[in-house]
Amino acid sequence: MVREPVSTAINRMQFLRGDFSGRAAPLRPPWALPEHDFIGVCDRCGHCMDVCPTGILKQARGGYPVVDFSAGECLFCSDCVRACKPGALAQAPGQQPWLVRASIDAGTCIAQRGVECRGCVDPCEIRAIRMRPRVGSVAIPELDLTSCTGCGACYRVCPVQAIVMQAGQMTQEAR
Repeated sequence: MVREPVSTAINRMQFLRGDFSGRAAPLRPPWALPEHDFIGVCDRCGHCMDVCPTGILKQARGGYPVVDFSAGECLFCSDCVRACKPGALAQAPGQQPWLVRASIDAGTCIAQRGVECRGCVDPCEIRAIRMRPRVGSVAIPELDLTSCTGCGACYRVCPVQAIVMQAGQMTQEAR
């Protein structure tokens, strides 16, 4: 039996993004189809980007939309879904918009180093981030991942970029 060699080739964009495994997909708008299907269905019309009230949908290389949390937060208003005529963004009743969640890098967070900062707490409307008091020091942010919607409201306001928005894998049950 002859085995085919495993391809380790990556394209130029994966290399420039630092995706040497070739597995990281860009963060697509909420309710996006799985990446392979999204690329096949999206016609790059830009209507989703045009209707986004917070302007977080940006055109990436190739013309496909990506989420840029440095521009703002996602309101989960579904305007992008309604504007997507090809169906690359499709919302089913009760479906989560995505599995994007915030995380706080303790090594970068200035509150962890004794500097008073509540920047990430105030914009979090659902209170997924709370300040945990510490004796003899400033309170530190604590994130409840079960409450976090991945809206990104905390991301833009962090003065030291300690907030990281991470996309998980959407399971069939969650879709």
